[in-house]
Amino acid sequence: MFGTYFYNETIKRSVSIFGTLFNNITLKKIKADGTVVGQQIVPISYGPKQKWLERITVDPKERDGNITGMTFPRMAFELSGIEYDASRQQNKLIRSQKSTLESDGVKRGFQYNPAPYTLSFKLSIMTKNMNDALQIVEQIIPYFQPEYTVTMKMIDSMTDYRDVPITLKTVAFEDNYESGFEERRFIEYSLDFDMKLYFFGPVYTGKIIKNVIERDYINDDKGFTSTSINSSGLVKEVKHYEPAFDEIANAVSNSTTVTFASAINSKIGVNDEVFGTNLTTNPTISSIASNKLSIVLNNAITIDAKTTLKFVGSVNPNDTFVVAETVTFYDEGASSTYKEDTENDAS
Repeated sequence: MFGTYFYNETIKRSVSIFGTLFNNITLKKIKADGTVVGQQIVPISYGPKQKWLERITVDPKERDGNITGMTFPRMAFELSGIEYDASRQQNKLIRSQKSTLESDGVKRGFQYNPAPYTLSFKLSIMTKNMNDALQIVEQIIPYFQPEYTVTMKMIDSMTDYRDVPITLKTVAFEDNYESGFEERRFIEYSLDFDMKLYFFGPVYTGKIIKNVIERDYINDDKGFTSTSINSSGLVKEVKHYEPAFDEIANAVSNSTTVTFASAINSKIGVNDEVFGTNLTTNPTISSIASNKLSIVLNNAITIDAKTTLKFVGSVNPNDTFVVAETVTFYDEGASSTYKEDTENDAS
């Protein structure tokens, strides 16, 4: 598990999104007659409020030439905690995948379900007087009822967008008005927020399963034997999953030799089972021509030109899959085979 490098910048994105919510709050200076004499955008920065309060309380006589006085109003925010949220956890094995293939045209990226966490943020608003503080606070709290939802792209290389609710938890107020004359007055509002976020793991890549061959057995028994399958009066649907190749064959008339317009996949081998021949029992490959343009089966078949044959036996999980389904009804020892529309089901 550990040792696979990845960095999705989830926390970095979250901090940026949270700060951006409050980077355009305006403060106006208004006379009693309603005339606006000035306005400004309230600056906001990342960091603990103690950093800014320290610059306020420093005696001007003790400042060196590199330290300037702090101007109000000002806002500061910081990430104060990260906590796992078990109530939002889903099945960890469910995967989400990209809608497009990778650059090689074969593989597709995917990720497993993310881990849900709650990020806690603290926003501090510091002003010189109460009116300034109230202007800022009242431009924030109406949007949180009690949450404000933003849409966040979780991973650059994936197409997953998530709605991330940001909830206003508490609003606290502090005023040092009763301090001595030698101290500079400031008013502070502290707003606590929770952001319900998801942390994704690395992006994996894998080949696509395009087709599957399946056979179903329908029976009240828990298992199947050759005797039970061939017994009269039983109805069974045979279905199993196997990887397979598909190739388009030329016309064949009651012959064991099958030819192809182009060379078949080199991974197809002798003894592979062949689907799509319309025989009750699927034939197997007895031999393959060196140029891969023809094969010999153990039973003669008759098929039309451009018939798609499916080969099972030599493939591995990384290869292409095809779909075929054969339903056999056994009634008093006689069997009839019915085949689905495998051409349309193949994708």
